[in-house]
Amino acid sequence: MTIRKKIILFSALALGAFFIALYLVSRFALLNGFARLESNYAHENVQRLQNEVEKEQKQIQLMARDFGEWDRTYEFMESKDPAYVRSELSDDTFKIMGVNLFVLYDPTGQSVLHKSVGGWVPDPGDLQAIVNARLNLVPVGNRPPAPAGILELKGRIFLLAYQPILSSRGGGESRGTLVMGRELDPGVVSELSKSVGVPVWLEPADQAPQPTAQGSAWSDGTNSVRFESDSTMLEYLAIKDSYGVTRRLLVGRIPRSLKLEGSRVTRYLLALLMLVGAVYCGGLFFFLEEVLLTRMASLNHEITKVTVSGDLSLRLSTGSHDELGALATAVNTMLAAVQKTKSDLLQAQESLRFHAEHDALTGVLNRRAIRDLLRKELARCRRERNSLGVILADVDHFKKINDRYGHAAGDAVLVTAMQRISSCLRSYDVVGRYGGEEFLIIAPGCDLEFAQKLAERIRAAVSEELIDLGDASTSITLSLGVTLGTAESDPEFLVTLADSAMYQAKRNGRNRVEVSLELPETEGLEVSDQVQ
Repeated sequence: MTIRKKIILFSALALGAFFIALYLVSRFALLNGFARLESNYAHENVQRLQNEVEKEQKQIQLMARDFGEWDRTYEFMESKDPAYVRSELSDDTFKIMGVNLFVLYDPTGQSVLHKSVGGWVPDPGDLQAIVNARLNLVPVGNRPPAPAGILELKGRIFLLAYQPILSSRGGGESRGTLVMGRELDPGVVSELSKSVGVPVWLEPADQAPQPTAQGSAWSDGTNSVRFESDSTMLEYLAIKDSYGVTRRLLVGRIPRSLKLEGSRVTRYLLALLMLVGAVYCGGLFFFLEEVLLTRMASLNHEITKVTVSGDLSLRLSTGSHDELGALATAVNTMLAAVQKTKSDLLQAQESLRFHAEHDALTGVLNRRAIRDLLRKELARCRRERNSLGVILADVDHFKKINDRYGHAAGDAVLVTAMQRISSCLRSYDVVGRYGGEEFLIIAPGCDLEFAQKLAERIRAAVSEELIDLGDASTSITLSLGVTLGTAESDPEFLVTLADSAMYQAKRNGRNRVEVSLELPETEGLEVSDQVQ
């Protein structure tokens, strides 16, 4: 039997007991409780709206503190540097912060700087009103007044924050007061509406709620919630300025469903449903716990184990043949597919990485990879204050080999040359194919003398034995240029030095090693066609 059938069977038995118990409780038992719940609900909605307004004020206070306790603002009050206004008080900055008003006052209360956005500019009377409002902030109970308040300026309601202008560490003598304000405009009211989840709007203070036949759901003398209709209530939150005068009413429409729904439920004897439903739900929970939830918890534990360990080879126990067993089987199938896909992906990534960094013919690092490695080794030289040898080797008369024996023979020559070069290197030396027949060798932690000896060893190893080409054999030689890299070296310049030394070796007869620590004259860098 499936879990669904088990639940349906148990539900039918529980519902029979439910209908028997319907008449055992009075239908009026919950009416007073619903009335109290509705009053509490109304109070909570007013409190939530009030908390959102206070949150807006706290945001303004935080931004005002950030600007007020900032060295740039502190220095501006002394230097009056216009660059501070251009860089820090742009309109875009104000839009991002949601600030409409910014004023700096000196210690005497005189405005040093004021800026506003939104098509409104404060006049001297407005600036003086802002200062006066600071002196009349209303204490909250036994606490001193907060460094924030509300003020009406020319019909606009502003949430203001006052902050002494101090250094970034909050010290030093105050150089004045910073005032930051956000207008309680439709945009802010719309955000409040989204936050509390009900429609909210502003109304004039003289449109205070009047007693209605429906009555009041809750009131504290200043704020209140009144019934608007059978389905809605209006909550009124007084917006008081710094003088304690109500300037606006923040009104929200909240659904009135709790008591009405309770009344309807009670009228149709559905109040008893709650009691018997609790018994029903308790029994159903016990049943689900034993039959369904325990198994789901076990599956969840096994899935968590797979997730935490990352071991995709683990499998879930299927248990009985029902929906949960089918689910576990499906998850196991998915884990197997993901395990295979992950393995294939790792192999593909490793293959791509190798081919992106290695030469297809010789198997050593390609030009880009060896140049990147040279940069990293020079960075290590700077950290460890060490030096490294850079050797550029070129196969002599390689074009003649290609022309005489063919390109397949040329490829065999390059592979053999690379093998003989690698056999001469230390375990931490690196060689890469830099060009067609050019190889770049990096020897970390060596001086110029060691690098030169290494180059001679490579030259001898490459030229001492013939190379078998199948039907024929040939010998090759290398021209090598050696230079030394230090902490101050540029990687491109090092390669250029090694290249210059290598061409000098070719000009001097090939099959030799030349050293270069500085570039020769310009004409010396030109390589003739004969050398090539």
